[in-house]
Amino acid sequence: MPRPKVYDREEVLGKAVDVFWRKGYRACSVSDLVESTGLNTASMYKEFGDKDGLFVESLEYYRRNILAERLDTLKKDPSLQGIGNFLQGNINGAANPKYKGCLMMNHLSQIHSITPRAAKKLDELRETLEKLFAAAIANAQQSGELQSSRSPDELASFLTCFVHGLVLYGRHPRGKKAIPGLKDIILQALK
Repeated sequence: MPRPKVYDREEVLGKAVDVFWRKGYRACSVSDLVESTGLNTASMYKEFGDKDGLFVESLEYYRRNILAERLDTLKKDPSLQGIGNFLQGNINGAANPKYKGCLMMNHLSQIHSITPRAAKKLDELRETLEKLFAAAIANAQQSGELQSSRSPDELASFLTCFVHGLVLYGRHPRGKKAIPGLKDIILQALK
């Protein structure tokens, strides 16, 4: 008779997210994960397969529980205002002295150290973000808020590139002073 689980899967994933966020995939050991999550090694391998399986599940947990609220800003208000609100949320986070970046974007710098399965999760986020930006830009162009002759897809790539850079820039203490004024510059660049 199989033994019942004595752990909450979502709680384990939340703890694993913290470890991957703090240490990064490459520097994170199975021992770190076992210690942080409270799982024993056998349970971790049974539930998630391996470190990569836990990482991929952690990325999905992060998207679902942490990024979803921020992405909802663009889903609920696909407009120039929605873009501004989304950027402001990212800027507020990056300007915070305790900012540790975005779990997904932090791992873009380790793209060659993670598995193709994990890299695919990162690309799915980029694609989701670009689609949301493109929809908001198209709406802003149709309503006359934006007069840009650039395609929504080009401008969405530009915004996504900015967000990725902001994540890294926000991790440098000396750059934090410049961060609050970036939203106006980026919105002006769209026009």
